[in-house]
Amino acid sequence: MHSSRRPSGGKMSSSRSNSSNAMRHKLRHVVNNILINLTQPRPSRALYAIISILSVGTLFLLFSALGAHVPSPNHANLGHDVAEMADGSHFYSGKKSSSAVDKSNHRMAIVIPYLPPSDGASPTFPPYFDLFAMSAAGSASHIDYLIFHCFIPPELLPDVGTLPSNVKLIDLNTDITSKENQCGLAKLFTRVTDQRQALETPLDKLIPTLSSQIIYYPYILVEYKPAFGHIFADYLTSYSHWGYSDIDVVFGDMTRWIDTDEWNDYDIVTYGFGDQDKLYLRGQFTFHKNDPKVINQLWRHCKYLSEMDIRYSEKNASERKFESAEGCYSQAVIMRKDIKVKWAVKAFSDVGEGSPVYTQGMYLSLGSAPSWTSSRSYVPKSVLYTAADVHSGKKLLDLSTNWFEDKTKYAIYNRNDMALQKYEGTKSQVQTYRTLYENGNKEAKDVKCMYWAPKDYQMDICTVEGTVSSDDVVTLENGVLYKQKFRLRKDVFPPGINSFPFFHFQEWKRVYRSTQLLMSQNARSAASPGLIVTKEGSLPLFNTESTSWRKQSKLGKPKIVSNDWMISDTGSTSSRQSSNKFCLKSSLKGYPKGATVCNVSASWMGARANDSSSSSTMVEGSATVNIIRSPAATTKLRGKKKGDSTIPSWWDDKLFDAVNGVTLSLTLQITSTDMKDESVVKNFLSLADSNIFAWGTNQPSVLLIYLDASVEDGDILARTRELVKETFGTNDSETPQTAHLKGSLVTIIESEEPSISRKALMNMAAHAAPTRWIVTGLELERGLVLSKEASLHATREALVHTNMPGHVFVIPQFASTRDDTRANAGKEEDVFLTERHLFSSVGADLLPMIREKQTMSSNLEEFDCMKCSGSKLDAVEDKDDDESGLGGGESFGDDEEEEASPDEEEEDDGQQRRRLTELSSFEKSAEVQLEDLWWNLSVVQVYGTAGGFNSKVKTSLSTVSKAEDHIEVALLSLLDRSKEHEQYLRHFDKSPILMIDRNGPRKGMMTLDLAAEVEEFRGRKCYNLLRLAQLAVLGYNINVLPGVFAASYPKTRSAVCKKENTQRCDCELESEATIKQLLIDEVKRPGKIAVLMNELESKVDQ
Repeated sequence: MHSSRRPSGGKMSSSRSNSSNAMRHKLRHVVNNILINLTQPRPSRALYAIISILSVGTLFLLFSALGAHVPSPNHANLGHDVAEMADGSHFYSGKKSSSAVDKSNHRMAIVIPYLPPSDGASPTFPPYFDLFAMSAAGSASHIDYLIFHCFIPPELLPDVGTLPSNVKLIDLNTDITSKENQCGLAKLFTRVTDQRQALETPLDKLIPTLSSQIIYYPYILVEYKPAFGHIFADYLTSYSHWGYSDIDVVFGDMTRWIDTDEWNDYDIVTYGFGDQDKLYLRGQFTFHKNDPKVINQLWRHCKYLSEMDIRYSEKNASERKFESAEGCYSQAVIMRKDIKVKWAVKAFSDVGEGSPVYTQGMYLSLGSAPSWTSSRSYVPKSVLYTAADVHSGKKLLDLSTNWFEDKTKYAIYNRNDMALQKYEGTKSQVQTYRTLYENGNKEAKDVKCMYWAPKDYQMDICTVEGTVSSDDVVTLENGVLYKQKFRLRKDVFPPGINSFPFFHFQEWKRVYRSTQLLMSQNARSAASPGLIVTKEGSLPLFNTESTSWRKQSKLGKPKIVSNDWMISDTGSTSSRQSSNKFCLKSSLKGYPKGATVCNVSASWMGARANDSSSSSTMVEGSATVNIIRSPAATTKLRGKKKGDSTIPSWWDDKLFDAVNGVTLSLTLQITSTDMKDESVVKNFLSLADSNIFAWGTNQPSVLLIYLDASVEDGDILARTRELVKETFGTNDSETPQTAHLKGSLVTIIESEEPSISRKALMNMAAHAAPTRWIVTGLELERGLVLSKEASLHATREALVHTNMPGHVFVIPQFASTRDDTRANAGKEEDVFLTERHLFSSVGADLLPMIREKQTMSSNLEEFDCMKCSGSKLDAVEDKDDDESGLGGGESFGDDEEEEASPDEEEEDDGQQRRRLTELSSFEKSAEVQLEDLWWNLSVVQVYGTAGGFNSKVKTSLSTVSKAEDHIEVALLSLLDRSKEHEQYLRHFDKSPILMIDRNGPRKGMMTLDLAAEVEEFRGRKCYNLLRLAQLAVLGYNINVLPGVFAASYPKTRSAVCKKENTQRCDCELESEATIKQLLIDEVKRPGKIAVLMNELESKVDQ
C-alpha cells in the first residue's frame, strides 16, 4: 500500500527496518479484513486494463442546434398521402418505402427529449448524463443521439467540448428567465393532431396546456415515443432509421450487435432482457425504419396521441391520466399484417440483486487508445461485459480488458458480417391470450402481465404463460407471431463472460449523485482503459499487469508521467475550467429511501466577469458565478455565446509551476444575518485576505465567497458585493496593497438559499485550481489563519514528491490562547497591515516555545464563540422508519436506537468532545497520532536535528514509518462499521486541512474524482473525516506537512464572532435512513476499488 516514505528534513529511504516490514504485513492484514467487511457482497476479483500510450485525438464537434427552430405542427412537407390513422382492424395497404441497403450505409438517430424534474431539482441533466454520453461515443460509426431539451440554463449544460460528436444537444428553449416560457417540445408534440379535421382544443390553447403538462410532469414525455418519427421528422431526413431510448443507459458495442437483417429486413426491432413473453416494444431501446408514410404513422391507432385535442380539452381535464406507450403502441404494432417486427434478447439490467451486475459490476472497456499511425482511422469503442454468473469473478481477473481486439482468438466477434447470436431449430407460432379468448376462453380477457399498461391491451401483448422462454426470439411476420430458439455462437466471448449492447440501470439511477460518477466525464479524453459501473458509482479500470505509475525506460530507470491529472481528472488546468456541476443544496427524494435530489447547482462554465446584475439574472435552481478578479487578462472562454460578457481567462500559467505548484483553496459563506453587520463582513473578508497574504505571491489561490441572495434588503446585498470588490480589487485596479493577490481567483457565488453545503464549495474551489497540488479545508468561519511561510514548506514537499504520486499531507489546526506578542511582531508591515486590515500569524520558528508553554490547543470548539445546538451524539431514527438498516442488512451502529427524550439535556461542545474521545477505543485517534507526528517533525524542521530543542523528539525513518502505519490503521478503522467509530467519524468537529495530490497512488486514479467531498453532508459536524479515511482506504500515503499549521487567535475569533450564540452543526438531512445509506455507498465505493487493487497486485506479485 505504501510507496517510499520520507520524513521531512531527512533523506529518501529505499527500504525499511525489519520491524517496519513486520508492521507493514500486519497493516496489510488489518486493511484486507476491513476492506472485506466494507464491500459485502464483494465485487469482481478483477479490475484491469492495458495502459494506453497516447491520448485520444480530438473527436468532439459542436452541434449547432442551440436555439433550434421549432418546425410547424402542420407537417406539410410530408405531402398529402401520409398514412391514415389505423383504427381497430383498418390498416394502411399502400406500398412501403424501401430502405434495404448495405449495413454500412445505414445510420440511426436515437431521439431522447429531456426536461429537468419538477420536484425542486436543479435545472440540469441527471448526474449520470456524462456516463451515458461517454458510452454513446462507441456507436458513432452508425448512431447519433439527438437530445432535445428545455429549461436548462447554458451554465448548467454539459461542456460541448467534452461531448462525443454523435451526442447532439438541441435546445428548444425560448426565454429561460421568463415565467411565460413555453418549451418548444409542446409545439412539436401537437403534430400528432395534424390529421384532425377540426380540433376540439385549438392549437393556441393546446400548446400552452401541453407545455404546462410536460413542465410539471416531465415523465409524460415517454407517452410520445411511438410518434417520434413523425414529431421530429424534420430532424430525421438524413437517417435510414430512428429509435428511442433513455439517458439511464450505458451503451456498449451497439453497431456490432445490430444484425444485418435487423437493419434491412425488419421494420421495427426492440431489445429486451429476456422477458419477451411480454410483447411490448421496450422504451429503453426500440428502433424503426425511417418510413414517413407507414412505419412512422403506426402510432395513430393510439387515440391518446392522435386525438390529443380531445384528451386535453377542458371537459376531460379531471379524467386525464398517464398512458404508457408500451401498452397501446405495442398492441397497434402486433395487430398489423404488413410489417415485420423482432423482439430480441440483447440487454443488461440492474433488476435483480442476485445478478452478476450487482456482485461483479458492469465493465465498460474503451479499447486501446489510438497510435500516431492509427489516429486518423481510429473509431471509439465501447464494449460492455460482466461475469456470466456470480461465481465467475475469477474469469474477469484473468482477462485483458481489450480482449475483443484479439482478431485471432475472437475472430467471430471481429466479423461484422456474422451475427453474434445464432438461430436453432425451426420457427413455431406464438399464442397470445387474444387467441385463447377468440377460441372461447372468456377468462383470457382478465390476463395482466404488465402492471404499468392498461388492461385493454394485455390480451394482445401477453403470450400464453409458459410458451415463450428467455432463449426465444419472437418475430411478427405477415400478421403471425413466431418464436425460435437462439444461442450465442461458440467462442464469441471469453469463457465465463457475458456481453450485450447496452445496460439499463433503471434502479441505480434513483440514488446516483454526481460525485459518484465524476470519472465518466473525461474517460475518453484521458485515454482511460474504461470504467466499472456499480451501484455505488463508477470505478476505474487498471492495467492488467500492474497498477503502478512507474514504467521502465530503455535505461532501466523508472519513468513517471506527472502531468496525467491535466488530462485525466475533471478539475481545471491553466487553459480550461472544470465543467462539473456542484450541488450546493440537496434534499430528500420521496423514493427510494437513501436518495437525494440536488436543488441548487453551480458550475464554472457559467462564470461571468464583474457582473453587477447577478440576482436579476438568477435562474431558479442555478447559482450565479461572478469572477471578481483572475490572474490573467480578459479573454473569451470556451462555451460562451456571441454577445455574452467575457470573463478573465482561466489562469496565467506564467505565474506558477502547474506540476509542482500548490494552490490554496478557500471558501467563505456570508449569511443574510452577517450582511446586516458590515463590520462582520469586513472582518470575514480581511480574514480571507490574510490567508492569501500569508500564502504569498508565488503560488496561486482560489477564494469562493457565497452570498445569501435571499436577503430582503437588496441594498445590503449590493453593498456586500461592493465590499468584496473593494477588498480584493479587480484586474484593472492593481495597487501595491493588492500585489499579493496577483495569483488569486476571487469569485462570488449567489443563490436564494440561506445555507448551502460547505463541502460543495470546497469541491468547487478545488476544481478551479490550476496546479497538481491543492490545499483545501481551512475553515475561515472559525478565524483560522495559515502560518507564515506555509507555501514555502508546501512547495518543497510538492517538489520532493514529484515522482511519488498519491500523497496527502495533513495540516494541523489550533486555537491559540494569545495573539502574537513578540516585541517586533509585524512592525515592518504595520502600515500595510493597517491599510489592508490584515490579521498577522506566527511562523514555525515559535513552535518549540508554543509547545513548551502550551499556548495552543487542538480543541477548537472550546474557543468557539458560537456553540453547537440541536446535535445529539446518538443518531435518532426517523419516526416512520421501522427498518433495521439498509442495503441488505448493512448498517452502521445499532439500528434499534431509541428516540431521545425531549427532557434530556443537550450536551455542550465540551461534553460531546469528551464523549467522542471516550468512544474512540483504538490506542490513539488518528487526530492525536497525526498531531504527535507533526510536532516531532516540525521541531526537526526548525532545528535541523532529530534531537530538537530538548532531545526528546524521535524522528528516525523507522519511527516515522511506524507512525504512518498506525495512522492509516486508525483512519481505516473509522470505516469498520462499529457504532463507536461511526459516531466519532460523524461528529468529528474539525474540517481537516489537507494538501492533496491530484494524481492518485495508482495509474488511472484521480483524487478529485475518486474522493470528492460528499456534498450532501451539510453541517459543520457531518463526517468531516470521511474523505481522509477514504483516501487511506484507496492507498494514499497519509503524512503531515511539517512546519505548516493554521491557528485562530483571540483577535481573529472575536472579529468573526456573530451575535447569535448558537448554531446547528449536525448533518442537515432530515432522514437518518438517508444519512446511513449515503455513508454506506461512500464506504463501499473506495472499498471496492481497494479490494480490486489488492487482488490485482497479488496477481502481479505471483
